[in-house]
Amino acid sequence: MEYLYGQINYERVANPGHPFRLARMRSLLNQLGNPDRDLVIVHIGGTKGKGSTSTMVAAMLTSGGVRTGLYTSPHLNQLGERFRVDGKPCAGPELVSLVAAVREAAERLERDGKGAVTFFELTTAIGLLHFKRSGCRAAVLEVGLGGRLDSTNVCTPEITALTSVGLDHQHILGERVEQIALEKAGIFKAGIPAISGVASGPAADVIHQVAESVGAPLFVRERDFKVTEQGKAKDWGILFDYSSKLEGGIDRSSWSLPLEGAHQAENAAVALAIVDALAAKGSVSVSLEDQRSGLENVFCPARIERFQGSPTVLLDAAHNDDSVAALVQVIERRRGGRRVAVLFGTSQDKDATAQLKRLLPVCENLVITRFHENPRWQNPEKLLAICEELASENAAQGDSGEIVSSHWVRQDDPVTGLALASQLAGPDGLVVVCGSFFLAAELRPLLVSGRSQNVPARGIREG
Repeated sequence: MEYLYGQINYERVANPGHPFRLARMRSLLNQLGNPDRDLVIVHIGGTKGKGSTSTMVAAMLTSGGVRTGLYTSPHLNQLGERFRVDGKPCAGPELVSLVAAVREAAERLERDGKGAVTFFELTTAIGLLHFKRSGCRAAVLEVGLGGRLDSTNVCTPEITALTSVGLDHQHILGERVEQIALEKAGIFKAGIPAISGVASGPAADVIHQVAESVGAPLFVRERDFKVTEQGKAKDWGILFDYSSKLEGGIDRSSWSLPLEGAHQAENAAVALAIVDALAAKGSVSVSLEDQRSGLENVFCPARIERFQGSPTVLLDAAHNDDSVAALVQVIERRRGGRRVAVLFGTSQDKDATAQLKRLLPVCENLVITRFHENPRWQNPEKLLAICEELASENAAQGDSGEIVSSHWVRQDDPVTGLALASQLAGPDGLVVVCGSFFLAAELRPLLVSGRSQNVPARGIREG
């Protein structure tokens, strides 16, 4: 395991300078006996929603008796979470065996002059080898970053899909949404159906152009399939109808999803279109009853995950403008007059201004923090300065009601910051933790265990 973590890891650097190389990734899989070749592969990318959508597709296939591997990244707390078979993470002993096998293959490549294999190339190979060893028939692969040069893009999928395109990882993918769309649509293949959740706008235009240029049949949300949200479930989650014009597509009425937010209904639409397209190709087929059961029982940790208590806590890995916008919609429709305190920390390469501009108007208190187990954390002092700048702009524009935070505070320890946010929200309030997958990873074990209620709040510093 030390070998694995010793490789170049783009999840731990803000500005990677090491080139992405698909040829080396293909060579690595060749060394391992091409574990991807016998799998029915679904390849899913996007700026936000790709992890949730991948999980939904895998859940429906598993529910229908199709042994299915799911490869996602990053992991929250245990590396084995990235490699799931029928929902179960890869266990420690098997993971050690997989790392040893992949290490041997990677070292052969390096001796042959192919260069050092990166952390993500290794984990992609580990996932595919695990799925082969586990007897999987299908595998759902979430793109790690971008698409065109992502290590998952060496596989030959049955279906490709894009959930959304927005601004994120601009230092690698490009500053404009059209550039990002071009990179993400790089997973499209000739003759392979492509499902797009991007209904309109400049990104949609690029996706159409790429699909046409490579010869990929393209099916687009709102044009070829659509979802209509029927409202929020009484306690938590959403109700929706789905309609389809795809070949063999089936309409669904009054289905439910235990995930919160209109964006999850859109993700479900992409997932259902994928399942319909798989059936139309004769790859795998799952009954409507099993599809419905899979969605009704799907679980996505740290995706607006609710922890009921005094106060209630929402934990979300949202870390860009689009994902925070989706989170804000949920806050607005679920707060019910409650006081809201946000605990926020983000990475250096994320647009903190865009995130805070959305969060400040929907909370009464903001606690600025940082994560500690990844070096990409943004300095809390800079985040406080951004808050001051936004407040000054707000005052200059005369929008007295736009930013309702009475004050913001800094607490560098996220555990203490969570206790402070809970104190500020009050027992009947709502605490929202967001800004980074890494922040969510550090706090989720505390929330799962219920220990967050017993941590003393301290270190209040008003802004």
